[in-house]
Amino acid sequence: MSKPDREMRRLEFPAGYEMIRQGDLGDQAWLVEKGVLEVVQVTPEGVRSLAMVGVGSIVGEMALIDNGQRTASVFVRQDATCLELSRALFEQMIRQCQPLAAYLLQSLVASIRRAYGLPQPERESGGVDIRSVRTNDKILDRRVFQEGHRFFNEGDPGTAAFLIQTGRVSIRRKVDFREQELAQLGPGRLFGELALIKAAPRLASVYAIERTVCEVIKKEQFDSVVASMPPILRALTKIYVSQISSGKKKEGPIVQPG
Repeated sequence: MSKPDREMRRLEFPAGYEMIRQGDLGDQAWLVEKGVLEVVQVTPEGVRSLAMVGVGSIVGEMALIDNGQRTASVFVRQDATCLELSRALFEQMIRQCQPLAAYLLQSLVASIRRAYGLPQPERESGGVDIRSVRTNDKILDRRVFQEGHRFFNEGDPGTAAFLIQTGRVSIRRKVDFREQELAQLGPGRLFGELALIKAAPRLASVYAIERTVCEVIKKEQFDSVVASMPPILRALTKIYVSQISSGKKKEGPIVQPG
């Protein structure tokens, strides 16, 4: 058994217990081994139930990945047994990865928060300098793109992902034959990663809306990053991509906001 496995605590939670409270800071996530949990969010329009989750689900991990607040509450609906994953354990797993892995996870969490209409933590201003922890050499290719540059079109094959250092890009998708803006991304954000992970066509088009400097991550480099992740983080990556691509909650084992 690996060291991270030994550090997990198995806890029992009775029906009615509030495991996660919306608005709190997060220091733990839980892997459900038994029982049923309900994810609930308070909005200006009232209280809404986001999902009922069961065995194999993970709740609360998003706040550990991006240091954001809890964006929903989680209640136990049937007595539950869960493995507790601490922030220290998550950070230990991320340190085992190549440096780019943390930015990949943060990017996927940001996409899910946007899809749910949930608030996101502010990113630090300026870009990021990702270097190999072993050699201190840059592992990416930095390039300058002028305003109006089209990185790729919806439906194109995925050959690279892009990490923004300076500038901003617009993500757009065709709706009723017209392009509609889904989001704007700035320094520290990653885009183009979904097509690489799924080995599928691009889901949207991306344009530079000002002079933009990006690190270009080729597919073989990206595959190496994903392969370097511990099994739990690799599984989370695949689940996040499935949720983002489908535009709805994944049935069965899922990851919920928290």
